[in-house]
Amino acid sequence: MSNLIQLFNPTPAWMAGEPEMPQTNSTTARLTSATQVEAAASRLAGMVVGFIDNAKPNFRFLVDDLAARLTSHYGVAQVHIRQKRAASLAAPEAMLEELLATCDLVIAGSGD
Repeated sequence: MSNLIQLFNPTPAWMAGEPEMPQTNSTTARLTSATQVEAAASRLAGMVVGFIDNAKPNFRFLVDDLAARLTSHYGVAQVHIRQKRAASLAAPEAMLEELLATCDLVIAGSGD
C-alpha cells in the first residue's frame, strides 16, 4: 500500500465557482472509448477497495451492489466498508488511517 493520498473532487469547477483545474495525470482524464474503460477497469484487478459509508439511508444498498460488482466483474480482491457515525461528522482519524493502511483505493459515498 502507498502512503500517497490522491483526492478526486467530483464537483464541477463551474459549480464551485473556480476556473477549470488543469489535468495533471491520466487518472483524471475522461474515458472516451470502450478500450479506455476496459484498460481502467483492468487496473482494479487485485486491488483492495475501501468505502466510507456516510450513514445516509440508501448508501448501504448502493455500496453492497457496487462491492459485489467490483469483485465479480473487475477482479477486486477485497472490499472494506466502514461507516461513519453520522453524515455531518468527519470520519474518525483511526478509520482513515486503517483504510489508508489496508486499501489501494477509498471511495466516500452518499446515499440520499
